[in-house]
Amino acid sequence: MMKWARRVGIGTVLSLSLVFCGSASAQQEYSEFGTTPSPYISLAGVYGLCNFSESAGGGGRSCRDELDNSFGMNIRVGFRFNRWVAVEGQVEWMAGFDAKDVSTLQPNPPIQGLTSASLDTLAFTVNARFYPLIGRIQPYALIGLGGVNSWANTNLGNTDTFTSFAGRFGVGLDFYITPNIALTSEFAYTASTEGQATFVGWWGQFLTENSGFDPSYMGVTWGATYSFF
Repeated sequence: MMKWARRVGIGTVLSLSLVFCGSASAQQEYSEFGTTPSPYISLAGVYGLCNFSESAGGGGRSCRDELDNSFGMNIRVGFRFNRWVAVEGQVEWMAGFDAKDVSTLQPNPPIQGLTSASLDTLAFTVNARFYPLIGRIQPYALIGLGGVNSWANTNLGNTDTFTSFAGRFGVGLDFYITPNIALTSEFAYTASTEGQATFVGWWGQFLTENSGFDPSYMGVTWGATYSFF
């Protein structure tokens, strides 16, 4: 009986030692991610909360009254320099902030035959990420600079394309399911200057050379990141 109890005790100690060592090894593996330079790529979906506003007068109509929110997607290619900092290039497309009532967007005099319209955006930014913590769960802060192209799609065709300077500010979270693969969520605000026309379409009455609006929006992002190391 004593021998049997001794064997069970020794077996239990060995089992717990293996579990502890395995757990400690895994924790060390995740905690070491980001301490060596590594490139990465990220794909994500985005839900955009419309925050376009009129540029003139510092106020007036807001797109939250006139346009619906939009879904979109983004892709990022970046480089993690160390445990603290990463730099990335990002392209984000929002697939249409649809007009709730087209009549509110009509100029004076109105355009005949205009029945539907939506505003699309394509943002290009270079971002820096800052990581205060390492481990399996890594929160970060983000700041970026770039530009936004915006245009209207209507039942009569596309309008002029407008370009704005933009800044991106946000916070996010990387959750590593393996040392190379992370699930990512983020909340960021893309703040834009007034859109300026870069291409004049065949019916330029709907939007003039200066768009009169700032194509800013808030984005909620969810996706995955793969790190090459």
